[in-house]
Amino acid sequence: MTVSMNRRSFLAQAAAATAAGALPMAVASTPPAAAAAPAAGDGLDALIRDERAGIVAAMAAHDIPGVAVCLLHGGRPAWMEGFGTTGGSGPAAVDERTIFSIQSTSKNFTAVAVLLAVQDGLLDLDAPVTRYLPGFSVRSRFEARPQERMTLRMLLSHRAGFTHEAPVGNNYEPDSPGFQAHVDSISDTWLRCPVGERYRYSNLGYDLAASILQERTGVSYPEWLRSKLFAPLGMGDSTAAAEVYTARRNRALGHEAGHDRVPAVTPLLASGGVYTSARDMAAYAAFLLGRGRRAGTALLDPQLWEEMHGFGLGGDYGLGVIRAELRHGQTPLRMYSHQGGGFGFGCVFAYCPDADLAWTAMFNRPVSAPYRFGRRLLDGALSLRYGARQPRLPARDVASIRPTAVLQRQLVGSYVGRNVKADIRLQPGGLVFEGTGNDTHGPLLAVSPDDFLVPAADGELAAYRFHAASPGQPAHLECFEGEASLDFNEGPEDPEGPDASHWKRFEGRYRVLQWGRPAFDVTVERRRGYLYINGIRLVVETEPGLFFASDGEAVDFRPETSTWRSLRLQRLAKATT
Repeated sequence: MTVSMNRRSFLAQAAAATAAGALPMAVASTPPAAAAAPAAGDGLDALIRDERAGIVAAMAAHDIPGVAVCLLHGGRPAWMEGFGTTGGSGPAAVDERTIFSIQSTSKNFTAVAVLLAVQDGLLDLDAPVTRYLPGFSVRSRFEARPQERMTLRMLLSHRAGFTHEAPVGNNYEPDSPGFQAHVDSISDTWLRCPVGERYRYSNLGYDLAASILQERTGVSYPEWLRSKLFAPLGMGDSTAAAEVYTARRNRALGHEAGHDRVPAVTPLLASGGVYTSARDMAAYAAFLLGRGRRAGTALLDPQLWEEMHGFGLGGDYGLGVIRAELRHGQTPLRMYSHQGGGFGFGCVFAYCPDADLAWTAMFNRPVSAPYRFGRRLLDGALSLRYGARQPRLPARDVASIRPTAVLQRQLVGSYVGRNVKADIRLQPGGLVFEGTGNDTHGPLLAVSPDDFLVPAADGELAAYRFHAASPGQPAHLECFEGEASLDFNEGPEDPEGPDASHWKRFEGRYRVLQWGRPAFDVTVERRRGYLYINGIRLVVETEPGLFFASDGEAVDFRPETSTWRSLRLQRLAKATT
C-alpha cells in the first residue's frame, strides 16, 4: 500500500498483523460546500458490480472462506452482502447477520465507550491514569514514575509510549489467560519512548483504558458496550463477550496459513475483541456519519464526537480513528478509518461524514488482498460526486531548500519502523529517500531544517519531521502518518560500538512461536561492535543482558527465556566461535 498523506499502511502482512508531529499541512476539518448526493444509479451500480467481481476473484485467488460487506451511500445502506462461508467443519453461508471478529477496528468502539463514560462524568480524558488505577505502574528508562503522566487521551491516541504486546495474553499465545491477567502484565513491559512524545501504535493502551472503564463504572467492558452502545443502536448481533460470540451458530471462524485451528478467544478485549455483522456495522456507521446521532437524537454529545475526531495531539490518529486528507475535484474531504487484523480475521472500516459515505468489509483470512476491498469503490463514489481525485500538493509545487552539509550527514543511513524500512542516501542532486514495504520514494525535499516531504506513487507527499539524537535515543523521523514513522538504525559515519565480551553468549538463532507453531526466526549477531536483532541495532545496554533497540523495543537476555518486544525467544542455536 502507498504510504502517503492520504493513505496509510496500517497493518503488517498476515504474520505480523496478528495484532507526529508533522508539517501543518492538514486541510481544515470544516465540511466542504454542500453537493447533492447522486442517486444510486448507473454510476454507483457499476462501481458495486466491479467491487463484487473483485471480491469474488480475490476470495478464489487467496483462499478466503468468507466476506461480508456493507456500503452506506447518502447515509443509507446501498449494498449489503455476504460471500462464501463461515468455514470450519460445518460451514454456513455468510450473510448480513454473520458475525466476524473485527480485531483492531474494535479500538474505534473502545474510544466511543470511553467517551460515553466521559459524557456521564465518570472519566476525564486528561486526568492521570493513576487517579483510577493507583496501583498501576510500568517500566521506563526515561523517568521514575511514567504512569503519573499518562492520561486516557494518550492511551487512546497511542502516545503513552507502550510497546505493542503484553508478556501475558497477546497475539502469539495459544490460550487466553483472561483479560485481567493480560492487563496486569502490562506493568512488566518497558516503554519504548517517553510518555506523550511520540505516536507508537499499541494494543496495551486500549486494554488499559478498558480496565479503567471497568474499575470506574463497576460493570464489565462487554456489558458497558452492550448497554451503552450496542443496544441503543439496535446492534443485536454485536458483542465483546467471549461466552456470547463462541455460542453463536452464525459466527465466522478465523483462518491463518499454517494453522489448522486459530484460537477463538482473544485476551485483547478492548484492543481487538468485538464481533459484529454487516447489518450492525451499517447501524454503527450511520451513527458516526451522524456525528454521534441516531434518529436525530444525540447518543454521543456532538462535542465529544468532535473530541474523538479532532486530532488534538497531531498526526493522523485521533481517539480510535485515523484520518486521511483527500481532494476530489476542488473539494477537500476528510476520510476516517480503522483497520484490524489477527486471529484469522481482518476488517476494513472507513467513513466520510462530509459525503455521507461509509464502507465495511470483514473477512476470515487476513491476507493482504482484502485490505484493498472498497478502495476503488470509495474513490469512484467520491469522484462521481465531486470530481476525480487530485493531489493536495504536487511535488512540483514544493519550494524546497538545501539542507546544510552537517544535516545531510546526520540524515544519511538506514531507518526502521513498525511496518516499513527506509534508506536515505546522498546523491549529486541531493538526498534521496527509498522506502521498503511501501512505494514512498524519491527526493527528500527539505522545506525547513526539520521538515521534509517525500513523493509517493499516487502523486501525494509524505511529511516527515526530523528529531536529532538524544541520550539513549537515536535520531528519528516522525511522519504525519504515524505508521510510517522511522527510527535511525545505522549510518556510514557511526563510530564503532563497545563490542562487550559478554555479548557472545547472546548471539545465535532464536524462534518465536505463534499458537504453538513457528511464526518467524530471529538472528542475534554482532556487527561493527554492536549487537543486532534481525537487523535492528541494540543501541543501549542499561545493565548486563538488558538492551534497548534503535526503535525503543526492549530485548532482555537476563531471564532463562529471552524476550524481544515482550515475545518469548526460543533458543535454536548459539553462535560458533
